[in-house]
Order: sequence, then structure tokens, then C-alpha cells
Amino acid sequence: MLSGLFFSDENKLVYERIKYSREISAENVDNLKMLSFKFLGPVFLAESDIEFGQWKIELIESSLSLDIKNSTDIDVIQSFFGLNSHLETEQGTTNLFTFIGSPYTEDIRLIHDELKKYIHPSIIEDRYINKASKSQVNEELIIKNELKRGLNLINYSLGAARKIYWEEQTRYECLGVIERESVGKSKQGNLYTFDPSFIKQHGKELPSFYVLAVLPDYYEKLINETLNLFEIRGVYSNIRQINLSSNQKKIFYLEEFLISNSHKKSYGVILTPTNIKKEGFPTNIAFFRKKLRSGLDSKKNLDDLIIEINSELNLTPWGLNSEEELNKIKLLLDKRE
Repeated sequence: MLSGLFFSDENKLVYERIKYSREISAENVDNLKMLSFKFLGPVFLAESDIEFGQWKIELIESSLSLDIKNSTDIDVIQSFFGLNSHLETEQGTTNLFTFIGSPYTEDIRLIHDELKKYIHPSIIEDRYINKASKSQVNEELIIKNELKRGLNLINYSLGAARKIYWEEQTRYECLGVIERESVGKSKQGNLYTFDPSFIKQHGKELPSFYVLAVLPDYYEKLINETLNLFEIRGVYSNIRQINLSSNQKKIFYLEEFLISNSHKKSYGVILTPTNIKKEGFPTNIAFFRKKLRSGLDSKKNLDDLIIEINSELNLTPWGLNSEEELNKIKLLLDKRE
């Protein structure tokens, strides 16, 4: 089991606590200290753009697949996820982020509630009391002790079976489709979404498409890097879900993948809750998962799949393969009127 807990204050100072129960190299121990900044980097990016309403990254979930080339030397671990709790204070936003690599399918909601309701407020309160009393106790020591206590609390709750929550049955509208392919080290990706003129008129409730475009590949690579640092063998990461929120607004990114030999193909959908009801069209999470899965398994033409998911999406792709292409998304799709 792998676990880490990171706290960032309103000044973006980061404090970390990482737990590992196996012998790893001294070099990897040093490199683990950079994980907090890498996991929190996109969190800071997403919340820094005032134009998009301070969107927060709440969940990054990955499934783990067996590496056939190393099938004789495999660690028992099947899930990996990261959770972020954010609190607004008079001084600014604080974040409490945890990552968990587990041999079980954990109840993510239970762990997120512990972060948000107990551990995060406890850190804030201890800092406040320390400052108000003008204590000589070092603030970093207080935070690190709370992180140690919080990590123990999280580890104690691991292994609880996952429940089905109301979000599973909520109706959603698809705002975009992301296609990703990789063969060895060669990677290609495309985004399909609404016409830019439509987004300018109706997109004030949307987060940055640039951020949504870069998150799946970024976190997939980072999780693989984390597994390597912990010297976990025989498995690799596949992004499954990313959740973002801003006040009462929600965005869910879901992804399914297919691997054939060394060729990996992924389809993902960007969803938002909706009150629109289409007869005979059960647009819940299970519907979109099934569409993505069947589209990959049947090798359905992507244009046809996109039309089935949301016929209002534009079938002209936006490339995700270079800084130039990504900056084009930022300039043309993310510019709101």
C-alpha cells in the first residue's frame, strides 16, 4: 500500500508526509520529496485562473494494468487515486491532497470526507491557535504532526468496500470527447467539443479546456512515476476519472482504454450535470461508460461514437500534441465573452 498526504497553505508553501513500508533506494527517497509539488501543480494551475471561477481538482482516479513483460514479478496493487480538499479562509485557499495506492477498491467518498471534515479543519485550527497564542512552537512542526496523524487516520480506514452514491444516477451532458493513443513512446491526442462561437456565448460555466486537455496525460505519467519511485513492479497506470468543482458546478472526466500489443487507445468524455431529459436516453455515468467501452471494443468510427454521445459536438479535432496546439486551445476555446 502507498500513501502520501500534502498540505499547501494560502502562500502555496507545501508540507508533505509520505508513508512507505518497504526498502527503497536512497535516491528514490529523495525523489519522493518532489511528489507533493508535482501532484499539487495542476491544482494550483486550475485554481489560479480567475476567469474560470476558481475550479478545484477534487479527484484523480486510475486503474492499474498488469505489464505482461514483467508478469513473473508483480506487486499486488490494483487501484490508485488522489483526493484534494480545499478550504477558503480569510487569507486565501488551503489544499490538503492525499494519494493512495491500494490492493483494494477503496471507498473514495469515505476518505474524502475524512480529509474535508476532520483532518483539513484540524490543521487550520491548530495553525490558528498557535498564531493566536504566539506560541514558540514551529508552524512546520505542527503541520507535519497533523499530517502524520491524518495519514494514520486514512490508513486505518482503508479496505472499506466502495458504495454507490447519488452521482452515479445523476443525468449528465457531454461537453467534449478526448481521444488518446500511444504506441511505445509515440503519443497522439485530440479534443472534440463545441464550436468556439458556441462556447463564447454559453461557456461561462465551463472550466478551462486547456486544463482538461492536459490533465489525463499529466496525471497518468505522474502516477507511473510514483509507482516507479516506490519500486512497484509489473503494473502501470490508466486514468479512469478526474473530478473538478467550482461552487455548485461540477465537471467529471471519464475515460476507458483498450490495449492491443503495444498500442493503447483511450476515449474520454467531459461531463457536467444537467436537468435536460431526453426520452429513452439515460445519460447517467453508466451510459457514458458503456458507450466508451463498446466504442473501443467494436472499433467503432470515432465520429459515429461522438454523434451517439452528443450530436451537437463539432467533429473537427483540436490537437493535443504540442505546446502550439495546446496554446491554440487556450486562445480560441478558453477565451470567453
